[in-house]
Amino acid sequence: MRYSVLGTVRATRGGTEIDLGPPKRLALLALLLLRAPGPLTLGEAVDILWGEEPPPSAVNVVHRHIGALRRTLEPDLRSRSDAEHLVRAAGGYRLLVDTAGSDLLRFRDLRARAQLALRDGTPAEAARDFVEALRLWRGPVVAAGTSVARHPVFISVGHEFVATVKEAADAVLTAAPALTEEVLTVLRAALECHPFDEALHARAIAALAATGQQAEALRQFEHIRGTLAEELGVEPGPELRAAQRHLLRRRVSRTPDTAPPPPPAESPAETPAENGRPSQLPADCASFAGRLDPLSRCLELLPIEGECRPPTMTAAICGMAGVGKTTLAVHWAHLVADHFPDGRTHIDLQGHHASRPPLDPAEAISAALGALAVEHDRARASTAALTAVYRSALSGRRLLLVLDDAESCEQVRPLLPTTPGSVAVVTSRRRLEGLAVTDNARIITLGPMTRAEGLELLDRRLGTDRIRAEHTAAEEIVELCGGLPLALAVTGARALVQPRFPLASLAAGLQDADARLDVLSSRDDRTDTRSSLHRSYEALSSGAARLFRLLSLHPSHGITMPAAASLAGTDPRRTRQDVAELMDHHLLVEPTAGRYTCHALPRVHARELSAVLDSPTVRSEALARMFDHYLHSADAATAHLAPHRGPLLLPPPRPGVRPQRFSGRADAAEWIVAERYLLPDLVRSAEKHPRDETLHRRLTSALEMCFEPADS
Repeated sequence: MRYSVLGTVRATRGGTEIDLGPPKRLALLALLLLRAPGPLTLGEAVDILWGEEPPPSAVNVVHRHIGALRRTLEPDLRSRSDAEHLVRAAGGYRLLVDTAGSDLLRFRDLRARAQLALRDGTPAEAARDFVEALRLWRGPVVAAGTSVARHPVFISVGHEFVATVKEAADAVLTAAPALTEEVLTVLRAALECHPFDEALHARAIAALAATGQQAEALRQFEHIRGTLAEELGVEPGPELRAAQRHLLRRRVSRTPDTAPPPPPAESPAETPAENGRPSQLPADCASFAGRLDPLSRCLELLPIEGECRPPTMTAAICGMAGVGKTTLAVHWAHLVADHFPDGRTHIDLQGHHASRPPLDPAEAISAALGALAVEHDRARASTAALTAVYRSALSGRRLLLVLDDAESCEQVRPLLPTTPGSVAVVTSRRRLEGLAVTDNARIITLGPMTRAEGLELLDRRLGTDRIRAEHTAAEEIVELCGGLPLALAVTGARALVQPRFPLASLAAGLQDADARLDVLSSRDDRTDTRSSLHRSYEALSSGAARLFRLLSLHPSHGITMPAAASLAGTDPRRTRQDVAELMDHHLLVEPTAGRYTCHALPRVHARELSAVLDSPTVRSEALARMFDHYLHSADAATAHLAPHRGPLLLPPPRPGVRPQRFSGRADAAEWIVAERYLLPDLVRSAEKHPRDETLHRRLTSALEMCFEPADS
């Protein structure tokens, strides 16, 4: 006889499965197998099979099921005293079975042997025994058709499985890498039943990295971090965070068959070194959080072991003011510093400095040559001559260059490495797409933090206890700061300075959009959110600056090109140029084709600027053009969707208004769907800013006409 309980309960005789009877009898056999080789008492059987209110006949029912099991297991048995499989024991019954006949006993025996091998210092042997034990597991212990599978006695066997999976993963990753794929499969199966077990996730991440699936490992961490935040309102614990750090270190080392080194200790700012080997990196950010995807893309700049060079030698990290570009670049530079034995240099290009003009290319090259201890005559040499000296100095070196806050492609292009070995990471508020064209640069657009990343940042600055105690308020702070790391850091600093203030009070101070930048302001130009945003605004042309201000009058964060042209009163070509400029400075983004949005904090800043710089007449006329745009666009959409209703009797659109044009019903319906949340807001806005008595009525009528066919 052979018995299986690691999955659906089964019994075979000579390889042939036998019918064990109804669910209650299956459950009783499962209990006997769980207790084997020890006894199962009658009292325990009754308690587990019936719970707190067993019927008076429960004991007799157990006896009858035992008798039926005996006859099933030994069909030729004449007397129970001659039984060889199921016998009486003190106060109950015992199933006579050993490790050869029970998968559970075999599982436990292999696990015990593996644990003994670990104690004896033979982890490879332990790994093999652990994996062999896990091969016996086909699913949770189940008493098919009964509710007793949820009883703690059955669930405890599942805990044995999870503990064994963890032990197996540790042993395999340490001493038996050939078994990693197999243990990864078991880890995934365990995670299906235990999705919040951080220790399982940590080992799955390590196993994925060990099999060369670093990108998947990063996604695994991001997934569990988001799940913990969404479902439990907590951030990853120390073990999972350690797995993330080790993963990144492994990604850097590109040696998947060895255990990752421990993460480096927090390092102070580097200082210049002698012999032309600079060590000039600023200090790493102790509260660095999230950013796994862009960090992973930066890591791909390193050549894979055996390759002479990576696909590209330059990464450009681009994004809006305060989004954490420099923090990411410096963190990555510290992470990979050991790969560049000829030094690490940091040059502040001052593209958007609070008080100093941008460095010209010659000044930047001279600074780099000085860091490399290369003699040069800055006063007499031209930029071209300095570039030639610089490129000769880089030849044959493995140098890491962090070129921070670039103003333009032209400023940074002479500084980029052109021979294998050196790598440059550029940060800029501009898109720097030209570097992708001329220098094969990898453009990494850094957006605001996700809610989970923002919470992690606050957690690292304020401590887990404080975040968990006011998790809802912390989430609200992340939302009101728009996930902008600078704003979150400023708010975190306020919370540290005022430790007795609840986070809810800080969140309440951010609620008023008109005062939000005041709350996030400081006397330090480097950390003042408004000042940081304003430096991007100051770099705009007059046309783009005007459009940026007027966009704050729009009731929605999202706007189409024709609507923007109508709001500004400019022709389509000029509007496209201005929108492109705003996108280049990351003051607008295009999340979907043809629709542009502005981050909440720059939008607040635009509203402040418009109130000061645009006259009431300019603002009023812009609003009138905007209302006209949507009024005539809605009427045009109705003409396609419900032509039988006839158009509204509207005066011609004001000068500068560019109504949306539709090629047919599908185009019109798509516009209605996209604008369905904006148009009702327009009606409410029209009440506050009426151009004449009939505007509100016309807008309402147009919306009623165009929404009815779209909803029907």
